[in-house]
Amino acid sequence: MTLEIGSGNKLLDFLKARWLQCTVVAVLAITWWRGELWVEDARRADEATVQASVLESARAAAEAALLPVTVDVIVGANDTLERIFRKLSLSVTDLATLRSLPDLRASLDRLYPGELLKFRVQDSKLVGLERQLSPSETLKVSRDPNGFASELIINPLEREVVTGEATIRYSLFQAASDAGMSDTLAMRIADIFRWDIDFVLDIQPGDRFRVTYEQISQDGEPVGDGDVLAVEFINQGQVYRAVRFAPDGQSASYYTPDGKSLRKAFLRAPLEFTRVSSRFNPYRRHPVLNRIRAHRGTDYAAPIGTPVKAAGAGRVRFIGNKGGYGKVIEIEHANEIRTVYGHLSRFARGLRQGERVDQGEVIGFVGMTGLATGPHLHYEYLARGVHKDPQKVPLPNDQPIPASRMAAFREHAAPLVATLDQGSPAPYLARQAQEAGNSATSGAAGR
Repeated sequence: MTLEIGSGNKLLDFLKARWLQCTVVAVLAITWWRGELWVEDARRADEATVQASVLESARAAAEAALLPVTVDVIVGANDTLERIFRKLSLSVTDLATLRSLPDLRASLDRLYPGELLKFRVQDSKLVGLERQLSPSETLKVSRDPNGFASELIINPLEREVVTGEATIRYSLFQAASDAGMSDTLAMRIADIFRWDIDFVLDIQPGDRFRVTYEQISQDGEPVGDGDVLAVEFINQGQVYRAVRFAPDGQSASYYTPDGKSLRKAFLRAPLEFTRVSSRFNPYRRHPVLNRIRAHRGTDYAAPIGTPVKAAGAGRVRFIGNKGGYGKVIEIEHANEIRTVYGHLSRFARGLRQGERVDQGEVIGFVGMTGLATGPHLHYEYLARGVHKDPQKVPLPNDQPIPASRMAAFREHAAPLVATLDQGSPAPYLARQAQEAGNSATSGAAGR
């Protein structure tokens, strides 16, 4: 820098500038020195904090290792309690101890695929086990100083009787859904009337139904539907009604209001099918032989492998291959009735000639063996050797209400039939359902 001597102002300015520079340098030097001390102090503080945090985490982890943990186990298809204990590295001696406790073995031995078991484990040792036995019962097992103790916790279900109705536009399930009813309830209605109504072919727009049933809740939350107590279905103008009743010593079933069983001795169709591909026709032209040949049965189109059920209880008269039928089964029933199931792909395992079968029992599977142009079941119904149209033949009913129980049935059925007439349940029906639910719960608790 060049200075002009004699210029006082410039010199003053220069001195001021130099003083300012020195001041700034001094401040920066002091700040740097103090900064170094601060960083060192901060480093020491951070190291102490980190060390304390690590020690605290280690202490917490050590304490946590001593606390029980809950292990949720979803039961597999082939799982047993012993297998699960070994997977969890738990003592099978403890399992033997559990199974030796009074009434506990029956509650533990039989497991169901998909159910949830809760194990409480501490230091690789079982300290608790929880299993839900039913929607209202939970079994809890815990270890105490004397061994294992169990308790059955009851959380009762609340039952409310309601009546709903709907009109069909497209399907039963659509109508039920539109009316706020579940698919399960719709399935139950179809199952009740399956002997009288073909819910694939017979349902028409405008058909309607009214149903009185139980709605089940727990702690105020809905958990599903209970039994259908009474139901009315109007199909193409024909009225069908059913009331649930349990005769002495028998399981509950459905009867008409005058005491006749809705259950028939035969199923109308012995499989779940997609469509009827050929109906009963004495003058049909055979699709393979291309000539007039009577079609003395009904063909139900369905995918290969669809289960085929026995239409009624009886004895296997023939099982094997027979000409155009391919793989075929013939069943003899009471009252000189015979049913035939043709074009099967295979038979039920172990089924033999002369063996008795129950209604609804799977006897074979849909195929296209013999003279068949596609997968379907050929089904025949013969009465005293004469072929009848399986879709139209009147089916014999099962046993009606015994005369000794008719008075009790009428007393039971009257208020239920009234709900179908009025569209709402009588108040005492709700009390009756709740008492029945409480009775079932207390009975379960006593087991």
